Amino acid sequence: MKLWNPIAFFISLMMSIVMPLIFATPRGMPLDICFLMWPLRWVVAYFIVNFIVNPLSLKLAYKVFGFKLGMKTGLWNPLAFFISLIMSFIMPLIFGVSSGQLPVDVQFYMWPLRWIVAYFIVNMIVNPLAFKLAGKVFGFNPMNH
Repeated sequence: MKLWNPIAFFISLMMSIVMPLIFATPRGMPLDICFLMWPLRWVVAYFIVNFIVNPLSLKLAYKVFGFKLGMKTGLWNPLAFFISLIMSFIMPLIFGVSSGQLPVDVQFYMWPLRWIVAYFIVNMIVNPLAFKLAGKVFGFNPMNH
Protein backbone atom coordinates (compact mmCIF):
# COMPACT_ATOMS: atom_id res chain seq x y z
CA MET A 1 0.00 0.00 0.00
CA LYS A 2 1.27 3.43 -0.90
CA LEU A 3 1.66 6.20 1.64
CA TRP A 4 -0.27 8.65 -0.58
CA ASN A 5 -3.88 7.87 -1.41
CA PRO A 6 -5.89 10.88 -2.65
CA ILE A 7 -9.22 9.10 -2.25
CA ALA A 8 -8.49 8.14 1.39
CA PHE A 9 -7.25 11.71 1.90
CA PHE A 10 -10.66 13.20 1.09
CA ILE A 11 -12.77 10.43 2.62
CA SER A 12 -10.94 10.68 5.94
CA LEU A 13 -11.06 14.49 5.78
CA MET A 14 -14.82 14.57 5.37
CA MET A 15 -15.79 11.68 7.63
CA SER A 16 -13.52 12.77 10.49
CA ILE A 17 -15.70 15.88 10.90
CA VAL A 18 -19.12 14.63 9.78
CA MET A 19 -19.41 11.66 12.13
CA PRO A 20 -18.40 13.56 15.31
CA LEU A 21 -20.82 16.33 14.38
CA ILE A 22 -23.62 13.79 14.01
CA PHE A 23 -22.84 11.61 17.03
CA ALA A 24 -20.49 13.34 19.49
CA THR A 25 -21.75 16.91 19.66
CA PRO A 26 -25.35 15.86 20.49
CA ARG A 27 -23.90 13.71 23.29
CA GLY A 28 -22.14 16.71 24.83
CA MET A 29 -18.88 17.25 22.94
CA PRO A 30 -18.36 21.02 22.72
CA LEU A 31 -18.40 22.26 19.12
CA ASP A 32 -15.03 24.01 19.52
CA ILE A 33 -13.41 20.76 20.72
CA CYS A 34 -15.01 18.92 17.82
CA PHE A 35 -13.31 21.29 15.36
CA LEU A 36 -10.04 21.53 17.30
CA MET A 37 -9.67 17.73 17.30
CA TRP A 38 -10.53 17.43 13.60
CA PRO A 39 -6.93 17.54 12.29
CA LEU A 40 -5.86 14.81 14.70
CA ARG A 41 -8.88 12.63 13.84
CA TRP A 42 -8.20 13.23 10.16
CA VAL A 43 -4.56 12.12 10.30
CA VAL A 44 -5.39 9.08 12.43
CA ALA A 45 -8.30 8.13 10.16
CA TYR A 46 -6.18 8.58 7.03
CA PHE A 47 -3.43 6.24 8.20
CA ILE A 48 -5.83 3.66 9.64
CA VAL A 49 -7.90 3.63 6.44
CA ASN A 50 -4.92 3.65 4.11
CA PHE A 51 -2.81 0.97 5.79
CA ILE A 52 -5.26 -1.28 7.62
CA VAL A 53 -8.94 -0.78 6.76
CA ASN A 54 -8.77 -0.48 2.96
CA PRO A 55 -6.62 -3.59 2.43
CA LEU A 56 -8.66 -5.60 4.94
CA SER A 57 -11.97 -4.35 3.51
CA LEU A 58 -10.90 -5.20 -0.04
CA LYS A 59 -10.01 -8.74 1.02
CA LEU A 60 -13.27 -9.18 2.94
CA ALA A 61 -15.39 -7.69 0.15
CA TYR A 62 -13.77 -10.08 -2.33
CA LYS A 63 -14.03 -13.17 -0.11
CA VAL A 64 -17.53 -12.54 1.22
CA PHE A 65 -19.23 -10.84 -1.75
CA GLY A 66 -16.93 -11.47 -4.74
CA PHE A 67 -16.25 -7.74 -5.07
CA LYS A 68 -13.43 -6.57 -7.34
CA LEU A 69 -12.12 -3.03 -7.82
CA GLY A 70 -13.81 -1.33 -10.73
CA MET A 71 -17.12 -3.14 -10.27
CA LYS A 72 -20.20 -0.97 -10.66
CA THR A 73 -21.88 -0.28 -7.37
CA GLY A 74 -25.05 1.53 -6.53
CA LEU A 75 -26.87 1.51 -3.25
CA TRP A 76 -25.01 -1.71 -2.37
CA ASN A 77 -21.23 -1.31 -2.14
CA PRO A 78 -19.37 -4.19 -0.43
CA LEU A 79 -16.20 -2.13 0.01
CA ALA A 80 -18.02 0.76 1.73
CA PHE A 81 -19.87 -1.87 3.78
CA PHE A 82 -16.66 -3.12 5.41
CA ILE A 83 -14.90 0.25 5.61
CA SER A 84 -17.84 1.83 7.42
CA LEU A 85 -18.22 -1.25 9.65
CA ILE A 86 -14.61 -1.09 10.82
CA MET A 87 -14.18 2.68 11.03
CA SER A 88 -17.48 3.25 12.86
CA PHE A 89 -16.06 1.11 15.64
CA ILE A 90 -12.35 2.05 15.64
CA MET A 91 -12.56 5.85 15.61
CA PRO A 92 -15.00 6.19 18.56
CA LEU A 93 -12.92 3.61 20.42
CA ILE A 94 -9.73 5.64 19.88
CA PHE A 95 -11.14 9.08 20.57
CA GLY A 96 -14.23 8.47 22.72
CA VAL A 97 -13.66 5.45 24.91
CA SER A 98 -9.95 6.05 25.48
CA SER A 99 -10.59 9.64 26.61
CA GLY A 100 -13.42 8.60 28.92
CA GLN A 101 -15.96 10.66 26.96
CA LEU A 102 -17.78 7.63 25.56
CA PRO A 103 -18.89 4.84 27.90
CA VAL A 104 -17.99 1.36 26.65
CA ASP A 105 -21.62 0.21 26.63
CA VAL A 106 -22.59 3.19 24.45
CA GLN A 107 -19.67 2.36 22.12
CA PHE A 108 -21.18 -1.06 21.51
CA TYR A 109 -24.90 -0.34 21.35
CA MET A 110 -24.48 2.76 19.15
CA TRP A 111 -22.14 0.94 16.75
CA PRO A 112 -24.91 -0.36 14.41
CA LEU A 113 -26.40 3.12 14.08
CA ARG A 114 -22.98 4.70 13.42
CA TRP A 115 -22.28 1.95 10.88
CA ILE A 116 -25.52 2.48 8.94
CA VAL A 117 -25.12 6.26 8.94
CA ALA A 118 -21.45 6.03 7.90
CA TYR A 119 -22.27 3.52 5.16
CA PHE A 120 -24.89 5.71 3.51
CA ILE A 121 -22.88 8.92 3.90
CA VAL A 122 -19.75 7.31 2.44
CA ASN A 123 -21.52 5.42 -0.32
CA MET A 124 -23.92 8.10 -1.50
CA ILE A 125 -22.06 11.37 -0.82
CA VAL A 126 -18.44 11.10 0.31
CA ASN A 127 -17.11 8.50 -2.17
CA PRO A 128 -18.42 10.29 -5.28
CA LEU A 129 -17.26 13.65 -3.93
CA ALA A 130 -13.84 12.25 -2.92
CA PHE A 131 -13.25 10.84 -6.41
CA LYS A 132 -14.21 14.18 -8.00
CA LEU A 133 -12.02 16.19 -5.61
CA ALA A 134 -9.07 13.80 -6.02
CA GLY A 135 -9.33 14.25 -9.79
CA LYS A 136 -9.65 18.03 -9.68
CA VAL A 137 -7.16 18.77 -6.88
CA PHE A 138 -4.53 16.08 -7.45
CA GLY A 139 -5.21 14.96 -11.03
CA PHE A 140 -6.03 11.46 -9.76
CA ASN A 141 -7.46 9.07 -12.34
CA PRO A 142 -8.51 5.70 -10.88
CA MET A 143 -8.12 4.05 -14.28
CA ASN A 144 -4.37 4.80 -14.25
CA HIS A 145 -3.76 3.40 -10.76
